[in-house]
Amino acid sequence: MTGEKIVLSESEETKKLKISDEVRTDFCTVQTKGDFWVFMSPLSNVTIDNKEYFGVIMLVDSNTYAEIAATALYENQGASYVVNQLGVIELRPTDSTANDYFGGYNLLHTLREKKVDEQQILALQQGLEQQHKVEFITKTDGETWRIQSFPESEGNSIVLAIPVSITARKTFEGMQNVVVMIVLTLSTVVAMAVVWIYYYVKKGQQVKLEQAKATLKSDFMNKVSHDIRTPLTAVIGLNDLMLHNAGEPDIVADCAQKAKKSGEYLISIINDVLDMSRIESGKLRISHAVFDMKELLETVIQLETYPSGEKALNFRLDCPDNFHRGFLGDAVRIKQCLVNLISNAIKFTPEQGDVTLTYRENPESGRYTRACFTVEDTGIGMSEAFMQQMFHPFEQEQSSLTAAHVGSGLGLAIVHSLVTLMNGTIHAESKLNRGSRFVIELPLERTELSESDPEDGRTDELPAYLLGKRILLAEDNEINREIVADLLAGLGFVVDGAANGTEAVERFKTSSMGYYSIILMDIQMPVMNGLEAAAAIRGSAHMDAPSIPIIALSANAFEEDVEKSLAHGMQAHISKPVDIEIIKKTFIKYIH
Repeated sequence: MTGEKIVLSESEETKKLKISDEVRTDFCTVQTKGDFWVFMSPLSNVTIDNKEYFGVIMLVDSNTYAEIAATALYENQGASYVVNQLGVIELRPTDSTANDYFGGYNLLHTLREKKVDEQQILALQQGLEQQHKVEFITKTDGETWRIQSFPESEGNSIVLAIPVSITARKTFEGMQNVVVMIVLTLSTVVAMAVVWIYYYVKKGQQVKLEQAKATLKSDFMNKVSHDIRTPLTAVIGLNDLMLHNAGEPDIVADCAQKAKKSGEYLISIINDVLDMSRIESGKLRISHAVFDMKELLETVIQLETYPSGEKALNFRLDCPDNFHRGFLGDAVRIKQCLVNLISNAIKFTPEQGDVTLTYRENPESGRYTRACFTVEDTGIGMSEAFMQQMFHPFEQEQSSLTAAHVGSGLGLAIVHSLVTLMNGTIHAESKLNRGSRFVIELPLERTELSESDPEDGRTDELPAYLLGKRILLAEDNEINREIVADLLAGLGFVVDGAANGTEAVERFKTSSMGYYSIILMDIQMPVMNGLEAAAAIRGSAHMDAPSIPIIALSANAFEEDVEKSLAHGMQAHISKPVDIEIIKKTFIKYIH
């Protein structure tokens, strides 16, 4: 209990502790320390400071234990003894005259020597062995004794020897209270031992858990900081190069292209971190909307064709000529999973290698289909050790090839979490230097597609009727407002800027009918935010209030943010950073 280290010789009971799941007790002698009663509790699957523990032992000084269990009773005329299953007296009081009658090593042998009735001795022997209560009255050496045995714990019993001649009848009636007191006291000692053991183990595990959390947090911050600073440093450095080479168009164009790629990578890192955070907090929701499987696959192929072409990879889609196209599910998250896997395959496959996306569908009962997506490559593969933890955040295989590629290490963890949220499964097959194969299976409900115009592909030229249309842009950040305004002006639009929601509402209210064709509304702005401004515009008396398209233009990119925008009277939600192709498609759709 004091934390002092002692050495115990291994006994039969300590040996049993390794294979038993019960609390055990034993009596032992420690050199230079004295005699102790040992309480032993087994442990399973407990590791503290990289050491595996199979049990915890608490020592109780024999004198302390004896004061409780072996007690002189009734003015030292009677006694309580701790007796084991064989009849051996483990503990006895030192100052009771009962020892003159029961002073032998083995109580059963002593009773036989005293010529006690053999049937009574056998009854007591059976009670000690089977741990049940025994009571009888016997006469020895001219004195009548009441012998009572009560099971204590771990094979021991408390045996009371009370001389009848000095006890009254009422004393016998109160005997049970004495027994209860002794048993409760002993039970308290055992309970304290168990509580102490539990506290010790829990405290050790809690410390270990807190240390692991601190290490994980530190590791998280270091990796995220590195991954964010890497592309950010490139963006800033490339901008410095452009400023110093303003008169060299080729250098400026090359730097601008590289800065754009670095910026896109920075956004992907931030999105991964945000997605992982929302997944772990349980706030990420999976949508259940109609989508076209053919369109989904074609979009994924379009997104990854250029990066695969840069490495001269043979990248292809393998799917049946005819398959069901309409499904209910989250097309955005399915694309995210496939793009993540394909990007990894492209990244870690040497030039001239193969990357294949295979799609198959397995119809199930009712309206459900099990969609099977397989991403296979001829890349560097993965080790068995890495495959055991590849779906953990920040895990990346270490090799000479992977060292040349940066990444958040969150991709596979996000894919695994998203697939799980969609009630699907994902597994991988891989061998070092022999490629990898990832298989995703998702249960999807079949549905029919409605006739609609395709929205994929680039929109290189805007319809002539859009040229000269006036746009109201509400954006509180001056630089962002200037960038978006210049992009739109380059497309042939006329842009009026507003620094906050209140200014945007006033500009709209004071405009003539048909003056503005569309409103781009930032969400987080001072004075009045975008949601309040959109609601104010819809509630105004202006003739265009019910019909003018209001498009959210915001850094808030989560599903609930989109829902809030639509609930406040907006037609669509465009996430920052601005994608000019999405702007074009949105204007074509909503400006008539």
